[in-house]
This record gives sequence, C-alpha cells and structure tokens, in this order.
Amino acid sequence: MRFFWFFLTILIGLLIGFYFGWVRTPSSIGTTQLSNLRSDYLADYVLMAAESFEQHQNLEYTTSQLVLLGDEHPIRYIQKAIIVAENLEYSREDLEKLAILAQVYQIPENSSEAP
Repeated sequence: MRFFWFFLTILIGLLIGFYFGWVRTPSSIGTTQLSNLRSDYLADYVLMAAESFEQHQNLEYTTSQLVLLGDEHPIRYIQKAIIVAENLEYSREDLEKLAILAQVYQIPENSSEAP
C-alpha cells in the first residue's frame, strides 16, 4: 500500500508539471533564433555547414543554412567560427573544413570568365 501512494504522488506531480509546462505556460518556439546562439554553438553550426559542403559541394544550400544566422554575409560567420574554434582547440581537420569553406566564399563569382 505504501508503494501505491508513493507512485500515485509521483504521477500527480508529473501531471501537474506537464499541465504547467505544456498547457498553462508553454514557451513559444518562435521566440528563439539562430542569431541568439552562444559563440561555441554558432561555431558548431557553421562547422556542420562546412561538413555538409564538404560532402555535397552545394554552395547554394550551405549559403541558405548560414543566412539563417542573421543579416551578415556568411563569410563573417565563418570567420567568427574559425576564431572560436581556435580558442576552443577544435581539431585540425575541423579547422581545415572551416578554412576551405571560407576560401570558397572568397573566390569571386565570375572567376569562370576568361580575361
């Protein structure tokens, strides 16, 4: 009988918690933005974009992912990510992926034209 009351109070506590968390005062997902990320998470996000570019070689898709971070040009976010990655001692391979992505953005778009 003792376990019954114990589990009943646990269940009631969970139900009250779910009520307040999901019904009474739910947090809106719309209030969160990628531009509010901490610098280490921003570096991880940019690194994931660099890894995606390395695998698929789709600059348009990578740009669409980096533009979600805010109004600045994607190269600025890559530069910030490289600085944070160096401070946090990311692996050499990860830093190279970020550097390659930065180089891709620094190549002029009309480089395929003959002089």
